[in-house]
Amino acid sequence: MANRQLNNWTSSISVLAITISLVAGQSVTQKSLAQTSTTLPPAGVISINGAGASTVNPLLVGTGTTAPFAPQGSWFNVFGVGNPPTLNDPAGAVNGPVSELFTFRFASVGSGAGVRNFFCRTVPPASPGPTINLPISFGSTDDFLTPTDTNATVNATNPACVSLPTPSYVQVPVIGLGLALAYNRTGLTIPAAGLRLSRPTYCAILNGNITNWNDARIRNDNGGAIISANRPLRIVRRSDNSGSTLVVSSHLNTACRTTGTPGLPAASVWSRGVGSISTSGSVPPAPPADTVVWPPSSLGASGGGGVASAIVANAGAIGYVDSATRAARSLPAAILRNRAGNYTAISPTSISAALTGLTDSDPTFRRIRIVTTDPAGATAYPISTVSYLLFYDQYTGTNATNIASGIRGFINWALASPAVGSPTADAIATARGYAPLPASIKSQVQNVVNLCVDTVLDPATTCN
Repeated sequence: MANRQLNNWTSSISVLAITISLVAGQSVTQKSLAQTSTTLPPAGVISINGAGASTVNPLLVGTGTTAPFAPQGSWFNVFGVGNPPTLNDPAGAVNGPVSELFTFRFASVGSGAGVRNFFCRTVPPASPGPTINLPISFGSTDDFLTPTDTNATVNATNPACVSLPTPSYVQVPVIGLGLALAYNRTGLTIPAAGLRLSRPTYCAILNGNITNWNDARIRNDNGGAIISANRPLRIVRRSDNSGSTLVVSSHLNTACRTTGTPGLPAASVWSRGVGSISTSGSVPPAPPADTVVWPPSSLGASGGGGVASAIVANAGAIGYVDSATRAARSLPAAILRNRAGNYTAISPTSISAALTGLTDSDPTFRRIRIVTTDPAGATAYPISTVSYLLFYDQYTGTNATNIASGIRGFINWALASPAVGSPTADAIATARGYAPLPASIKSQVQNVVNLCVDTVLDPATTCN
């Protein structure tokens, strides 16, 4: 295995180039240029295609038309050649591309759909797109998967996958992010210091027991200020199978318990289930078990961008949206009281504080798991997590060797510690609302990817 030891990142990435698909929220012109993920890549360039979580789309691909969220300056377009090349930063040598022989294309379809695409080796449908070409080479999810999870997620909803051997897969974190409680401030009077929500209050809101912005509990959290004389409060939640829903419900299931918050009122105790599937109606959740039953009045929307749009469109709305989408859409977000008792705004700094000191909690080879259900740090943002990329342990078929090499090179650039280049991958992430992983986790991820992502099915002793 000596030929698969850690490589110097510069030699790994010198052969790479990336191209992308762009998502809703951009100009018609940019959409027509960027959503060409099924077109042939430039001559001499091999396409590396993936699908998954919408939370990482602003990082990998870019959203919006201006810095720092434009496609120029995203991870994929600084590291490689854009699709089309005009999506590279005009500064050229300073801001990319770092390499020019590969192109990464990503369909932002949500964690649930991305996982199915990855394990079934299928691509998203052309409508409602965006879509990508086969072969699919990576996936993205905000949900750490176990073999049991993958069997249930894939086979239960995709009978055609039952006959396919479940591939040995690599799952590694790549970036930290937070889930904001973003809101529509129309008709609300927000204190200069921002809207503060204590733990019992935001638990009660999401549990459906606070239904008006004039509730005494909200006023008390904000020094008695009247946020609104009479404005109904409406929850916006994901309607698709989403890792973001799992992250939020897992936090609520821990934070909104009398054992974790002494004296927590019964109205605040979480009783609506934990999982990645969203619905609304009766409590407790009906099967499947991986379901969160939100209040009947909640409004469902697909994707982080869909939730953001629904919040903007509905006065009095409040919902969970990832930190990057919140920043890109300039949505106001509540300042939440964390486990240590301190009110903490969502930011790359407070998300980093939630990740500090964490280690891999899963002993399974090929996988690294970071648990941040309710971080204890004094300055930690309470609803923080990491987003994962999925790779195959063994790549086969046309260009398998090059695809595996391209993935290793990309990870070694994106997770270099200390970060390198201008701009660095860390600087790109921070500007877009994410938090870079701690150096120790970055090193673990590089080690697993460099040892496991290749054309050989590795034994357990290799990928620990």
